[in-house]
Amino acid sequence: MDEVLLGEDGSLRERDGAEVDDVLRALDARVVLGPGYSLRSFMRMLRANPVLFRLNDFARDFAELYPSWPAEGCVPPGLSSLELFRVVEMIGHPAPPRLEIYHTLRGLLPDGGDMEIKSWQVEMLLDAPLVLGPLKHVVFGDRVAEFSFATVCNLFEFFEGVLWQLAFHGTPRECALRR
Repeated sequence: MDEVLLGEDGSLRERDGAEVDDVLRALDARVVLGPGYSLRSFMRMLRANPVLFRLNDFARDFAELYPSWPAEGCVPPGLSSLELFRVVEMIGHPAPPRLEIYHTLRGLLPDGGDMEIKSWQVEMLLDAPLVLGPLKHVVFGDRVAEFSFATVCNLFEFFEGVLWQLAFHGTPRECALRR
């Protein structure tokens, strides 16, 4: 299997349309996001494949919280979609020089700009379309000369990248400061 289609309903399908019967065997397959894919679709995938809980400590927590979240209408005003992109960053200071590779989940605005989304609770972002973004190459912190490349993402990178980012976005309601 070289490609897996992630459906809006949380399904995983092979290129020929057959349902993926063992999600662990599909972890190295290239991800293609189906029409209407969102964080809600991702949560449905988690709930339908509890074997994934073994791969990430946050997976079970999100899957257990999901049924208590609103069933629809979870898109913050002014946000057009969410974009998961990979960053390859060459860092020279402080020494020693190093290369860091990581994923970032950001909100895309209708004007093409992007923004941090960590001020929103995960459940407020469930219905925002989720898209795969480009690979961004940053050389020694110079974001002005940032390069952007087409990239692919396998299922494991997608799964791990989304969960890792969600773990940092928002705080539990009980901890939120009120004005």
